[in-house]
Amino acid sequence: MGTRRGRRVVGALAVVAGALAGCTGSPSPSASSSWPAVTTSSTTTSATPSSTTTTLDAQAALQAEAVEAVKKYYEAWNRALVSLDSKELKAMSLPTCEACAADLYDLEAFKTKGQTVQGGAITVSNLKGLPGVESGIPVQGNLTRAPAKIFSNGVLVKSYSQDTAINRLWVVARSGGRLVMKGIS
Repeated sequence: MGTRRGRRVVGALAVVAGALAGCTGSPSPSASSSWPAVTTSSTTTSATPSSTTTTLDAQAALQAEAVEAVKKYYEAWNRALVSLDSKELKAMSLPTCEACAADLYDLEAFKTKGQTVQGGAITVSNLKGLPGVESGIPVQGNLTRAPAKIFSNGVLVKSYSQDTAINRLWVVARSGGRLVMKGIS
């Protein structure tokens, strides 16, 4: 009886035994006596979290992981823009992601044409993971691309002004044990 409930039962029994010990066979008090009625109550608490709490915690962790996957995708984009090596970016996206395929195409086109890019880094902000499942976790937020200049043999061939997309939506999915880009809209 080392539990809290067991100690309560033992304590209640001691009180009852003490009360009975004071009785010496005299008549029992009537219902109108001034003795207070003795009541006991017990409450139990569970040490394990409810399935709802566990599910909410798992969902929050998945959403946080999805936000990090979006950030990592654009960190890889920024590195690829400088190196013109798209391998890392390709590994961070599913083949079915059309916007990702367009990003990869642009990088390969720069490389094939012998072009270099100055600027154009992308930053994301106000990212918020939304409820989802392993096969599709949406992330909403803003994206800003810094001004960019494209050079070929040292000659400016194209320039882009800063561009911002508000409330952009990304969808990431689990593949190969990690979250990768599934879609961008």
